[in-house]
Amino acid sequence: MTKNWSVTDSMGNVHQIVFSKGFGGAKCIVDGDAYKMKSKNWVIWMADHQISIPGAECNLVVIGNKVRLAVNGTYLEDGTPYEPIRNIPVGINVLVGLSAVVSIFMFGLIGFAINILVDLAAYKMTLSKKTGAAYGILIAFIVVVLVLGFLVIGAQLS
Repeated sequence: MTKNWSVTDSMGNVHQIVFSKGFGGAKCIVDGDAYKMKSKNWVIWMADHQISIPGAECNLVVIGNKVRLAVNGTYLEDGTPYEPIRNIPVGINVLVGLSAVVSIFMFGLIGFAINILVDLAAYKMTLSKKTGAAYGILIAFIVVVLVLGFLVIGAQLS
């Protein structure tokens, strides 16, 4: 995946900014100089890379497959104000791991597939500043999987 932007600084010089993500990892290339980018989260790809250009302060924001460039505090695509990405709380990551283990243990691959959908919804809510709802969904999912799992196990033992 590659995205390109042209940014003009205060002196009228045009700078090329390229985001490239492939087998070698993610890179931000500014006027031919490559900078390696690292994710801030181990589950979903998140990065906020600051780029210094004379007369223009740029931020390359990557969340999952969504790549946006903010110049002087405004995103180029839609003109919305730049807001630094939020870190995912540790509790959400712990609940995601716990839900994966519980769903695999109780229902195998089908449980794990459903778990992935629930986890993605929880991460989306967390990034949308709805952390309480994300905690609620993950806890409810774990409880439902445990209850259904024990009901199935109990029915098989009877």
